[in-house]
Amino acid sequence: RALRRAQAEATAALRQAEVEAARLQAELDGLTQRLAEQHGLSPAEVAGRELDEALVPMARQRIQALKEAILELGPVNPSAIQEYEEARQRHQFLTQQRADLEEAKASLYRAIAELDRRIETHFLQAFRTIQREFQQVYQELFDGGRAELVLVDESNLLETGVEIQVQPPGKKMTPLTLLSGGERAMTAIALLLALLRVRPSPFVVLDEVESALDEANVERVARYLKRWSERTQFICITHQRGTMEAADALYGVTMEGTGVSRVVSVRLTEAQKMVG
Repeated sequence: RALRRAQAEATAALRQAEVEAARLQAELDGLTQRLAEQHGLSPAEVAGRELDEALVPMARQRIQALKEAILELGPVNPSAIQEYEEARQRHQFLTQQRADLEEAKASLYRAIAELDRRIETHFLQAFRTIQREFQQVYQELFDGGRAELVLVDESNLLETGVEIQVQPPGKKMTPLTLLSGGERAMTAIALLLALLRVRPSPFVVLDEVESALDEANVERVARYLKRWSERTQFICITHQRGTMEAADALYGVTMEGTGVSRVVSVRLTEAQKMVG
């Protein structure tokens, strides 16, 4: 009987030991799995890395601090690496696009600078030519005097204004704004005719340009137009007799009845031949 009791106790102890061994094995397996997942190590690799007992408290504090830091980082984004790669490629693409745009911008500014330079050159050449012709036409119309075109800002030819200063015969140099109405009209006509001399046109329409002139100046303008009519055909809308007398043909509109108008034309050259 004593032997049976001893045998039963030994069997129970064995079973308890087996259970404890299974528990320890499961715990060991769990620790091995955690070691592999969290640190990428095996039990054999950490077997020779025992920590000195004096350093254990410090190590535990360090582990706790690292855990808190990891918690502060928030949840892990498993697609962060892919998102980073996409963002990097996007950044690289935009950087290249920006470099291309900067180069295009610089090229455009170079083209604008070259265009501005050419415009300034052509403008200055045209200005000097017009100024020379304006001086000559003014002297022909006024039988003397002097006329000038003045650049307001010679350092900025692209935005400068142009002022007109004239000196009628027997008078001092005067800005255009201080001239009389007739003198301003004659000066404007002189500038217009100077432009036509620089850039001739086969066909010009003048609408009462001499309406503010006296009879003597009307005749001067008419003689000038007559002389230049060999190069340019002038159509003058006028009420001045001097202009009509210098014309080759006259066209008038008369109203014979209410709401009824009729065009009357006379070729003065043919009429003069018939009279002669």
